[in-house]
Amino acid sequence: MANREIHVLVVGGSWAGVTAVNELLGLSHVAYSRLHVTLVEQRTHYFHRTGVIRGLVDQKYADKMFIPYQRLFMDGNKPSPHHRLVCAKLTHIYEHSIEVEGGERIFYDYLIIATGAAYTSLPVTQSIDEKECREKYQKMRNAIEAARSILFVGGGAVGVGMCCEIAEMHPKKLLMLAHARDRLLNEDLSDNFSNTAEVHMKKMGIDLILGETVLSASIHDDDDDHSTLTHDEWVVKPQIVHTKSGRRIPCDLVIWTTGARPITDFMNSLLPSNEKHPLVDVNSGQINVRPTLQLADLRYPYIFAVGDVNSLPFTEKYAPNAVLQAKHAVSNLRELMNESYDYRIKVSPTMAAEATASAQLAPYVGTRNTQVVVALGKSNEISSTILAKLSNWAGGSHRGRKYLLDKAEKMLNV
Repeated sequence: MANREIHVLVVGGSWAGVTAVNELLGLSHVAYSRLHVTLVEQRTHYFHRTGVIRGLVDQKYADKMFIPYQRLFMDGNKPSPHHRLVCAKLTHIYEHSIEVEGGERIFYDYLIIATGAAYTSLPVTQSIDEKECREKYQKMRNAIEAARSILFVGGGAVGVGMCCEIAEMHPKKLLMLAHARDRLLNEDLSDNFSNTAEVHMKKMGIDLILGETVLSASIHDDDDDHSTLTHDEWVVKPQIVHTKSGRRIPCDLVIWTTGARPITDFMNSLLPSNEKHPLVDVNSGQINVRPTLQLADLRYPYIFAVGDVNSLPFTEKYAPNAVLQAKHAVSNLRELMNESYDYRIKVSPTMAAEATASAQLAPYVGTRNTQVVVALGKSNEISSTILAKLSNWAGGSHRGRKYLLDKAEKMLNV
């Protein structure tokens, strides 16, 4: 076992982040007894965003969606003396240290960035405090209950899944889904996959409005004034939705389920070695990485980025893929530790370069046949591994029943 102190920071309690923490904790038991693992995360509790759709219509399910991060760092009935959770917002990353809200600096030898992506249109995902999160969740449920007609904007997996869940729970409501593309779901999925979802949704009585880009939604009051709503306002009032083609769609509630944006604003303080090659892609907001999942900039071989936040293709942005990326990043990080990179860089740049050259880092090859499952309510799903046919949950992945909550519980030692 190595007897030097090594400090590894994992930023973000996402699927990828929690997996990385677990892998590192395992490493501390078998090879690096003086390895210190710190998770930096704004929330005290993991919130199971993967199941946010089910939680809107199932209160018992929602109650299980909050799991304390501290469970990761328990040594029996006591907190681990070597590892810790820092509940704070990351504001800046520097070479070998980070800064969190309030000004505290935390040193690191190695850093894994797993901050994920922000879904600003769903209020519940923005809450940091558990109590506030539960209150917003209830407010969203109340809005769904009160509305007679609901328009969903965005026909990705979240929009399709949420629309179908609500259609099953409230079959008498008028439900509409508007999507900018001519077919549902993401571009990486087959036409057959999308067509299967479309057929099922129409059978459920959902009105699909495809090929229409929604611009805004506004409330019309008695004085005929127009009040434009933001994407995170779940207001139940008669309103008009305006599309790019000039179409006006009346409804009581608009639920935006459009794409997320990677959380990378803290990267501005980390300087690239060449300004022509930024650390973060200007268009996508993703952190540019090498095949080894290290930052693309050779100046930072000790920083890795995994999950939604990195520049891997969209096919790698599913929860199972994020888990695999985290495991791969920790495996490569271990190779650097085996070559004593963290020690050598403190001695000289030359020794650090030698350690980097000697480390046997493997490229992440991804998954050729990622199983993509989109829930269409409690009793139906589409799976990319069975030719996009509707299947019974008993024969599929059971995503519609649990939305991977059982896997999240296991991951967080519940």
